[in-house]
Parts: sequence; structure tokens; C-alpha cells
Amino acid sequence: MVNIERAAILHIPKSNMAYCYDKDRIHIVLRAKKNNLKEVIFHCSEPFEPKVVVETNNYDLNLEKTAMRKVGSTEIYDYWFISVKPPFKRLSYYFELASENERIYYSQKGFYPLEKIKIAQASQFSFPWMNEIDIFNVPTWVKDTIWYQIFPERFANGNPEISPKNVLAWNSDAPAADNFFGGDLQGIIDHLDHLVELGVNGLYLCPIFKARTNHKYDTIDYFEIDPHFGDKKTFKKLVEECHKRNIKVMLDAVFNHFGYWHPYWQDVLKNQEKSKYKDWFYINKFPVQKLDENLTENTSLDLNYYTFAFTGYMPKVNTSNPEVKKYLLEVARYWVEEFNIDAWRLDVANEIDHHFWREFRQVVNQKKRTYILGEVWSDSNPWLKGDQFDGVMNYVLTRQIIDFVATREIDVRRFKNRVTNVIFLYQKNIWPGMFNCLASHDTARLLTLCENNPNRLKLAYSILFTLSGSPSIYYGDEIGLDGAHDPGCRKCMIWDKSQWNLDIFNHLKNLIKVRKAHPTIGSYGFLEFKSYDEEKQYLEYIKTDTKTHYLILVNNSDNQIEVEHADLINNTELLTNEKQTSSKVVLKPLSMKIFKLKKAS
Repeated sequence: MVNIERAAILHIPKSNMAYCYDKDRIHIVLRAKKNNLKEVIFHCSEPFEPKVVVETNNYDLNLEKTAMRKVGSTEIYDYWFISVKPPFKRLSYYFELASENERIYYSQKGFYPLEKIKIAQASQFSFPWMNEIDIFNVPTWVKDTIWYQIFPERFANGNPEISPKNVLAWNSDAPAADNFFGGDLQGIIDHLDHLVELGVNGLYLCPIFKARTNHKYDTIDYFEIDPHFGDKKTFKKLVEECHKRNIKVMLDAVFNHFGYWHPYWQDVLKNQEKSKYKDWFYINKFPVQKLDENLTENTSLDLNYYTFAFTGYMPKVNTSNPEVKKYLLEVARYWVEEFNIDAWRLDVANEIDHHFWREFRQVVNQKKRTYILGEVWSDSNPWLKGDQFDGVMNYVLTRQIIDFVATREIDVRRFKNRVTNVIFLYQKNIWPGMFNCLASHDTARLLTLCENNPNRLKLAYSILFTLSGSPSIYYGDEIGLDGAHDPGCRKCMIWDKSQWNLDIFNHLKNLIKVRKAHPTIGSYGFLEFKSYDEEKQYLEYIKTDTKTHYLILVNNSDNQIEVEHADLINNTELLTNEKQTSSKVVLKPLSMKIFKLKKAS
């Protein structure tokens, strides 16, 4: 006897469970207990079509009903999905749920037995109107972008004359929080063809504005390039050279806090309560304490002003102050309109008020559609309403791939379940704007997490490139650069090709080529897990759109495995371009195979 587990049923209208996917289609999602329902019927109608029979208070509805499809499962839930096209841009709806032993209706006011259908119809869920302006969308080019992230101080020294006085010889020492190797903008220009050869078409630069540290997250002047990196003329040339190569440029904006040496904070330290900038910051009491002028890092719980984390040299800024807002929004406008950058990455974005980000979006999109990426490490729905960010750094997804492939903390079943959770965290049309990375300046390098096993790294990137969102490669990953957490992850790029792991380089180059040739594999396709084998650590999933379908097979074990797939005979595997001649598909240890299917799986 299997009754419907009512406590597990969930549908929230006008949310990631009911939203406009495009101008014609509404996506509807229903959550239920895993393996509890055998069928879900979606009942819908035109809201203004029912005729009320006054005497009985019943509705005479012209209803359509369609079976929903179970498209994902986690450890405890199933997700049912349907895409509908309301002819008049609005919709009333409810659900018919069936288990082995029970069939009921689920509407906005709860659950009803079948004989109470009129009550269920009278309390339907509602999608009042498909307002096109509210549809979440990202700049069209983002779907096709593969990013390459550079930490400028460690990429290449193209102009030794502007290097800091205490500069070290390139790669002569381990990276530290306070050492310099002379990386600059000219060095990036000199190596743009490396990006072209790899196949990336988006360049994400960590901060380049005037600052004191090597990481430049302690901004002194938002309107000037750091003199050890170059000048505005050099930066303009960098943008132009990138655009000639069809590479988009994204800058890093640090608006949560200023650097200790920013003139407005220095004014506060000098004039204390009389400073005209005192309300620009979160000061708890005066006098504001001064720190050691030779500071590089200063972490303290005993500060009388708020900072980023407890980092004394990064005083937190009050973005609700109108003067602060005006100043920072002008910074955002200036670099877009004067230097034609294509995107902003927003540091510590989750600590800044939503009002500021809404105005930020309006400002940076005045002259061109700019990609807006927020640094948020958790569920990011509050920022992904279409009025703030186009995407976030998708560390929620990163963690699952790292745990599965790199550190092997989870097995294939838990990986499938966790990724399914992440997929249903957001609307489907949000995913193309997500920034999918496996490493960054804030994390240990992927090869180190993979215990220096290059095949694990290759498989992790293979999975990343078959998911929706814009994938990113952290500089040096493509040649086998290793490194522990910050500052170890900020090593100098190696330019002696004899020291490169060319197997990794060629693998990533091929992944990019295949993803570009088959966009459904990337942001144009929807993912559904099909099967897995815990003993073999084997997983298969499909990526599909309305016309094309791809089957992806993953072996995350250290053993070669065989899987039976008669439907793949005479099909060509896309990563190797080899024809599958038998029903037995052989997967090497830590490998992936991708096949384009002749019909939907």
C-alpha cells in the first residue's frame, strides 16, 4: 500500500518551479518524494474562460491535461517537469497525482480527493501573465564563451621597466602574499595567441586598478591602472587586441571594500569624525585605529570599523550611501563606455545591498549589453531575478565535480544526486549565464586537488565542458600547473613549453573544439541523468535540445570498463573521432566518451 507522501509535494508559482522560459513557453516543476508517484497529470486552462455557475459555485472548465515527465531524482526527491505554451499568455493550473494506491488533486489550497475536483479547480495555481521584460536572459554571446582567468601579476612580464623595485626573477621563488614577479598587461598582450591556440574566447582579469598588494583587491584608485601593470593606453590596446581575436574582456570590480591606502580612507584616518568621508564606511566608534603602514596582511577581531572578513586593510564600504553609490556607479560606467569592456565580475557581491546591484545593472547596460557576474558561493537565487546579475561563480557546482573526480569524497550515486539538486536550484534559462570553474585565485589548483593525477584533471574538465554555463580555465591548468590554496594557487605561468604537460593542453583544446562544434553539449542543451553503476563508478547522461541528442559516458574509476550499448554501433565518438564498431563500449580509466544520437534516448 503506497499512499502519496503529501509532506514531500512542493510547487511554488512564480519561482524556479514556474517561470517564463521564453516569450512562448512556461516551465513547470513539481517536487515529490522519490519513487512515490507513478504518474503526474498537469491540468491547465485559460483563467478567464471558466463560467461560474452561481447556484452551485462550480466551474465549467475547458481543461487541457498532459502527463508530466520525471526528469531528475536525488536521494529523497523526484522532479517532474512540463513545458507549456499558453495561447493567451496566462495560465491557471493544478496537478493530478497518482501513486500505486491513491490518486488526488493538488492545487494552491492543498490536496483534494477526486470527488472534490470542482473545489480543486476553483483554487488553481496561477501564472497571471507572461511579461516578456521579466524573462531571464543573458547576453547572447555568453552561451558560446569559454573563459580564461588570469591573475595578472603572475601571468607574464612584458615590460620589466615598470616592475616593482623588489621584483623577483620570474618563477624564482614560491608565490607569497607579499612578493612580486612583475606580471603586467603587456605580458598578457604578448601571449594572447596562446589563448587563441587553446580556443578560449573570454578573458577574465583579476583586479588591475591601482593597489598596493600583488592581488590588487585593496583598491587605491578605481580610475587608474596599477602602474606596475601598465597604463590606460596599454589597457585599451589589450581590449582592442582581444576584440580582434573575438575574445571578450571581463574586469574585476571590488565594490565591497576599499584598500587601506585609498585616499578617502586615509582622509578618515587623518580627520577622524571631521572627515567628509566618515559615512562612506561602517565605523563603530572614533577614533578609528591606524594600522602598521608597512602592512601586507592584517587580520584582527579587535577593530572599531567593519572590513572584508577581519582584514584590517580592507575597510568595508557603505553602498547605501548616495555619494558612495554615485562614485562606484561612475566607475562601472567609465570602464564599459570608455574602454569597451564586455563584462564585470563583482567581488564579494553577496555582501552588497540588492538596491545597489539593481542600479548597477541599469548603468552598465546603457550603451551596450554587459555581462554581469557575481561572486556568490551558495544558493544565488536572490541575485538571479533578471534585475541584478546574469550569473554567479558557480562554486556550488564546482564542489560536486571536485568531490567526485578530484578528491573522490563522494561516489557516483551521490554525485548524480547532488548535481540534480544543483540543476533544480535554478531556472533552466539561468544556467547559460553561470560561470563554471574548477579552480580560481581563491582555491587550490585543480591538479593539486587531483593529487597530481593529470587524468583526473582531464576528466573533471570533461564533465565541466558538458554542462550548461560558461566554463572557465584558470591560467596554467592547461599546462599542468599545480599549487595549494592561496597564495600557492597564484604561481607564475610557465612559458618554457618543454615543461608543459602537452597531454592536458591538447585535451582541453579538443574539449573546447568539440563543445563549439556541438553547442547542445554546452549551454544549448538540457541534462538528464540516465543510469549509473556504483561498483564500476560509471555514469551516463544525455544532453538534449529540440533537435539534437548526445549521450555522455563517464568512467570515474581506475579500471577499464565495458558497457553494453547496441544503439551506438556505427556511431562516431566525438572526442576521439573513432567509430564504435560493436555493442560493447570500452572506457579507459578516468575517461569520458560522447556520442551524438540519431534519435532521442
